[in-house]
Amino acid sequence: MMPAEAPQTGAIQINIVDGTRQPIATDRDLLLRILDGRHQQIVAPWVSGPSIRVTDLPYHDNLDDRYTVFVHSKGYGDGAVYPVLLKRGATVDTNIMLLPDDGEFHFRKWTDLQSADAKLLQLVTNGAANPADRYADTMEKRPRQLGSLLTLGTAVRDITLDDSTSPLSYYWEVMWDLLAPDRFWAFVEVGLADRIQKMAELNAFAAEADSGHWHPGTGTIGPATRSWKQTRFDVTNVQLSFHENDRAERTAPNGRKVQCVVVEPDIDYYKDLLAHGLLEVLPNAVTKGKTDPRTVYQLRWMAALQEGLPPFDPPCTIE
Repeated sequence: MMPAEAPQTGAIQINIVDGTRQPIATDRDLLLRILDGRHQQIVAPWVSGPSIRVTDLPYHDNLDDRYTVFVHSKGYGDGAVYPVLLKRGATVDTNIMLLPDDGEFHFRKWTDLQSADAKLLQLVTNGAANPADRYADTMEKRPRQLGSLLTLGTAVRDITLDDSTSPLSYYWEVMWDLLAPDRFWAFVEVGLADRIQKMAELNAFAAEADSGHWHPGTGTIGPATRSWKQTRFDVTNVQLSFHENDRAERTAPNGRKVQCVVVEPDIDYYKDLLAHGLLEVLPNAVTKGKTDPRTVYQLRWMAALQEGLPPFDPPCTIE
């Protein structure tokens, strides 16, 4: 049994996984860097994973206790979590994912996907005469776009609406010819936008001003009419932009005729790019412009655990 922390110190238990969401190898050399709320480095030991407990970290009972934990290992991109809220005389857990250098998405086979979450399966199959062929073709020719769809789709599925359903409880039909690495477009059943507006009234989402400017549409899709961003996480909040002047009637698998508008889901890395401590970790990803779906996968997995939610589990990995 580990001894209790001194009254003016705390400890952090750091659990590290790779892009398959499995613990990193026990003999993997890792450099930890732990910074306090003033961004002053407190310790920087070399350790081996996948589970490390760092003790005797100063506790201040103020904003200095908002720690940042960085992990570096050869052959992997850096990973980090902020804020880790230190507790006096106790140990707090944090979880970090490291992605392999030049890692790419790996997907479940179509036969395996049949046993995946039913809502995600509908997202992939709706509107297709042969969804298996479409899935295989996208996996081969546009893997990052498919990775983005599955990662974003899982994040959308995991949103709990005010009536305890998911946004994917509504009918969605993805426009597969418009898949992008940082977003996708889909027809969605009329009514979801009003439900998200109710979520904004509960402070679970925040409305974006001038949504048509920030989301001008693409191809024949006109500017957004309303847009809201999730507020729950420090990183990777889902944004849902509705293009309500673009309407269509679609047919659900049960034959039901569904009145739809266009929705454009996307995810930004951070609430506030200039203020966030993780900018030190991912400067190249940030300055290249468009959001990298691999980074979204990494950050969203860490954010879910940081919030005490079930693990983020899209039907893909990065290897």
